[in-house]
Amino acid sequence: MWIAVLTVSLILYILLNIILYASYYFTSQLSLGSFAQVLYTMQNSMSGSESTWSEAVGGFFVRQWPWLLLGILVYAGLLWLYLKQKKTGEAGNKTMKQLKTGFLGLVATLTALNGIYGYQLYNMFGIDKYNESQAKSSDLYENYYADPRTTKIEFPEKKRNLIYIICESMESTFADPSAGGGFKKSLIPELTKLAKENTDFSSDPKTLNGGLTPGNTGWTIAGITAQSMGIPLNVGNSDFNRNFEDESQFLPYVVGLGDILKEQGYSNFFMCGSEAEFAGRKNYYEQHGDYTIYDYNTAKKDKIIPQDYRVWWGMEDEKLFAYAEKELTEIAKKDEPFNITMLTVDTHFTGGYLCPDCPDDFENQYENVIRCSDHKVTEFVKWIQKQDFYKDTTIIIAGDHKSMDGMVNENIPEGYERKTFFTVINGPEYTLNTTRQYATLDIYPTIIEALGASIEGDRLGLGTSLYSRTPTLIEELGFEAFNEQLNQRSEFYDSVILNGDESKISKPDEENGDSKEEENYEQQETPVTITAQEYQENRDSFTDPGYVWTPPVQDPVYDPGITYPDPGTPEVPSEPSTGGDNTGTTTPPSGGDNTGGESGGTTPPESGGEGGNTGTNPPSGGDSGGTATPDPGGEGGGTNPPSIGGETGETGTTTPPADPGTAGQTETPQ
Repeated sequence: MWIAVLTVSLILYILLNIILYASYYFTSQLSLGSFAQVLYTMQNSMSGSESTWSEAVGGFFVRQWPWLLLGILVYAGLLWLYLKQKKTGEAGNKTMKQLKTGFLGLVATLTALNGIYGYQLYNMFGIDKYNESQAKSSDLYENYYADPRTTKIEFPEKKRNLIYIICESMESTFADPSAGGGFKKSLIPELTKLAKENTDFSSDPKTLNGGLTPGNTGWTIAGITAQSMGIPLNVGNSDFNRNFEDESQFLPYVVGLGDILKEQGYSNFFMCGSEAEFAGRKNYYEQHGDYTIYDYNTAKKDKIIPQDYRVWWGMEDEKLFAYAEKELTEIAKKDEPFNITMLTVDTHFTGGYLCPDCPDDFENQYENVIRCSDHKVTEFVKWIQKQDFYKDTTIIIAGDHKSMDGMVNENIPEGYERKTFFTVINGPEYTLNTTRQYATLDIYPTIIEALGASIEGDRLGLGTSLYSRTPTLIEELGFEAFNEQLNQRSEFYDSVILNGDESKISKPDEENGDSKEEENYEQQETPVTITAQEYQENRDSFTDPGYVWTPPVQDPVYDPGITYPDPGTPEVPSEPSTGGDNTGTTTPPSGGDNTGGESGGTTPPESGGEGGNTGTNPPSGGDSGGTATPDPGGEGGGTNPPSIGGETGETGTTTPPADPGTAGQTETPQ
């Protein structure tokens, strides 16, 4: 028993070392985005991340080995002493009692220390906040989500090519204070120059703008999902738990950037310097746009790198750009629009990968890596600009998420608001004189409109096109409120986005659809028209004040395409024309809208005097006589065709025009 107690104390001691190292690692080495990121990484494919994990495990032994060695020596010493005392038959002596008491005290002390430091780690991971957010529900999607399946998107006849460079961990934060950055000396002078010479959605010619990263968008595949689907990767919102093997589906009910471009005739390509399978990237791109994949493995097959070559996550960005130039040259020869999406890797935490030809201008390696990436990305853009296909090509450069390297927070002022890098090159002119406040979710519709397309409503997913005047959800709600709702559970996300329930998706002109159909049915059934022949056949009867003309019985016709004016407030009838001719009509209003509260049409004149009771008002809700004054700004208020023979029967009514908005007189512009 006492040997077991001593062994438990050793296990608790090792656990304490793990907790202490984790606290150090996640503060000094790694800036953790969220607990959802930890869950996602644990649940899904880890292929390609072996170097990061081996580095973390190796760092544990490098940093903690003296303490581990000390614990093992103490354990061995106490165990030897206990066995010696027991062997000599001195189990009941004072020394043995002290040893047993010491064992119990050691276990109690280690248990307490594990509890204290474990709770600190618990708070550091944000587990309490995560659990709190999952206990609340949000209606954010019900109120704002624009489903790309039902949103009208129009592309120009001549399609523009897209080169979309996703830069690992790239932030506008890396600029210096004169450009709105957080570093004393800029790490990205060349990218800053590119952004300010093109479009970064800022009204300030010097300050660099960037995107905020709300909940569940703060790691690579989540950032990709946000930027090309307009939604966060809320894997914690349901039982959605994928291992992302080849047969697994990646958000199959969501339409992404690649899906839209494929439908428009684009050829899609994805390139990265690591294994594309990592975290489900290969599944995402193959299932949403049928991308051709170029990665570390294909680079070996295509003899871009030797078979036994491996640095960092696979191959460095220098070789990735060379690979891209080779493939781009061939792809551009085809007579079809293309989309090449690239993902860099050199700037991944921790420390990044420093190429042999990278400058060594800064004390910290990661700073040198950022500066090197700044130069290599810019050189690649300059190469593109020299190619013939550039005139028809839009370039997007975007950081996938904020850097997780602990060095960043150590070098920026306290309270500084970090943002990802984003710019559009050779796209439409940004005409708004304002600096947009936006999230990486807004990049999705912005890319679509950067290609010259137009989006009805300016929104896809939860993202808003930055070219539009429509406020982003951050501008409308504020970042804190938006982020809080985004982290909460969503029934809409679970049922529609994860499980494809289309019953909750709003479709164009669907609002009150059932009631409108019923209304149209009734309105089409009620109005009747007295033809000239019917009038002549019943002319004598119309002189009888008690006569009620009954139209021939006809089956009602349902035509949802006709839009009828809303009922209005009857006005005092105007004087009817006399003398029996049916050619007189009142002058319709100019520029009226006959879809508002008053129909804007005129009642038909009576012919031949009053032949009995006055006719009933048109069932469409128009005025009983005279001219109704419509709301300004609509389409021309036309006149309804007159009934022949005057208004006689109680049920006889006039038929509204087939197109109430345009039939009738020429409108006078307001």
